[in-house]
Amino acid sequence: MTDRFTPSIPPASTASFEELVTCGRPFVDKTAFLNPLLHSGCKVTQFLRPHGFGRSLSMDMLASFVEMNYQDPGDTSRQERLFQGLDVLEDQELCSKFMGSYPVIKLSLGDVGGTSFPEAVQSMLSQLRELFAKFSFLQDSPKQPDEIRQSLRNKLRICTEENFALLSEGNLSTSLHTAWQSLAFLSDILFCEYGKQSIIIVDDYDVPLQQGTAHGYYKEILEAVIGMMGHAMKGNASQMKGFFTGCINIAHQSIFGGFNNYVTFGPRSHWFTDFMGFTREETAELLRDYSMEERLPEVIEWYGGYSMDGPELLCPASVMSFIADAKAPGSNPATLPLRRYRDIPSDREIIEACMTSTHINDCQRLQALIDGSSETISLTCFTTYPRITGDTRFDSTATLLLGTGCFTMDPAKEPLDWDKLAIRIPNREILCCFQSVADQLFSSQNHEWREQAVKLRDSLLDGATDKVWDAIGIMLENFIAFRSNAHENYYQCFLTGVLNLVSTEDVSVTSTPERGGGYSAITLRRKSDQTAVIIEYKESEDGSFATLDKVSDKALEHLQASQYKHLLEDEGFTRILSYGLGFTGRDCVVTMADPE
Repeated sequence: MTDRFTPSIPPASTASFEELVTCGRPFVDKTAFLNPLLHSGCKVTQFLRPHGFGRSLSMDMLASFVEMNYQDPGDTSRQERLFQGLDVLEDQELCSKFMGSYPVIKLSLGDVGGTSFPEAVQSMLSQLRELFAKFSFLQDSPKQPDEIRQSLRNKLRICTEENFALLSEGNLSTSLHTAWQSLAFLSDILFCEYGKQSIIIVDDYDVPLQQGTAHGYYKEILEAVIGMMGHAMKGNASQMKGFFTGCINIAHQSIFGGFNNYVTFGPRSHWFTDFMGFTREETAELLRDYSMEERLPEVIEWYGGYSMDGPELLCPASVMSFIADAKAPGSNPATLPLRRYRDIPSDREIIEACMTSTHINDCQRLQALIDGSSETISLTCFTTYPRITGDTRFDSTATLLLGTGCFTMDPAKEPLDWDKLAIRIPNREILCCFQSVADQLFSSQNHEWREQAVKLRDSLLDGATDKVWDAIGIMLENFIAFRSNAHENYYQCFLTGVLNLVSTEDVSVTSTPERGGGYSAITLRRKSDQTAVIIEYKESEDGSFATLDKVSDKALEHLQASQYKHLLEDEGFTRILSYGLGFTGRDCVVTMADPE
């Protein structure tokens, strides 16, 4: 925590380093990492970190430290003001070499996207407009040749003119050419002006590719990103170093091929493991400064558990959001419940693909993770940004979710190989993300799921045993259960949830907890024709499918020996159907007693 921190000022969600350190907001000092980062022999460095881990803030900190005063080169007063009291100012050698010494070209692609390729190009031009405007003073520099000054004016005009890229195919081509040249062009004119190579930073490079995948223009936007990154970081004599960030290492062969001294720091790198993210110690100090140190165990349970092959990390965005809520007027920091702050549409899309997988083994692996176990996956190296569909295999979706932070490495298990890794769900916040998707998928909001539930209900009431069996089997294939005290077991959660989903004023559902011997029961009552259904179900003790017939028969025998039928007769039901269900894993067998 910095000395300029003011406890009365709550945290804020910002990617601006200057705002944090000048407004008294809490800031965890990571400036010591600037030394190894800038002294690295790598020409181009990629950081892969999950959402909310401070990628943009880290890059803004780097830019703030090295960027020169363009009107007064050699003036480092801004850096001395911003970094006062921080670790990096104690490194005099680093400061004398890098602080305020280089041109910086920083571009974020995090807002680049749209429902069509022209819209994506237009949003890219909007980001470039700010970048060109920053260096518009070079239009009047006598050091720049006339044609370069004119070229800068043209590029600024193209990026500024509203909807320029949408007017015609020719304008779209011109816009793309402008985007391709942008970073390399600026580094060239800055070198001409100051005689120094530029540091180029591209943040959230993979967001446009994700948007292109979602809206059907992946190939086109990939070529745009390739052109921009390639011109800037492949053989560019005016570039000193390049940095870019994202969640997932994608399109390696096409975007990064040809980069010299290129390195990626991802979840399995031993370097810079806690450069982004909060350690337990940093989080404890942060909470202590807000007089909330007693909440540390809960905060770790909810927002910690991340492993980048180093110390355990917590998600900074979630920790800061919780503190901000706890310190808000009217809140009690000692008792405010922790909650989920993370809700990212792309995460939901990938989680949904896992939960709707047509592969039964994939659903079982996901269920094991939700139950708190770990799973070993083969990491997928993406040469393109994959389209997320229900046919995507578990290892692919798991690799994506590892990159976005919905899964993390399991530090308790050694990797079997470089491309094989044990993963787990890191914390309660992420588990709530999965549960949120499940609540939508396995509810009336999902038309297909509700339709299957109606088939099961009607088949039970009609005495159609084969249809009951089919309906249960289809639904069990991709059902994901979140256990709680309200449910005795997985099947209680499944059957009661499905049948309650389609209960009506005419058809009611009653669930009876396990009554000994592992037997549980559900009752359906249809008032309109005095029909009742009793379902007794039991899980196979040996887990064998071969014994399920015996299990379902025993469940039916147990039911017939009970008083359920007589109780229903006393209620006035004249047609009573009895079912015995035997379960193991995602398999079941259904037996129905002969109607009397």
